[in-house]
Amino acid sequence: MNVTLVQPDLVVEVDVDAARDSVGGWRHPARWQRTRPDLSPGDIARFGS
Repeated sequence: MNVTLVQPDLVVEVDVDAARDSVGGWRHPARWQRTRPDLSPGDIARFGS
């Protein structure tokens, strides 16, 4: 697997569902909701923190 690191420059809201199927895959894809121009990436807590 290749990994490409990026510098975030945009904040968006997404709608996600935590439901999983019988083999552990996500049942529903994440859905884009809206752009948040009032926030910068530095305003958002890092995943897992």
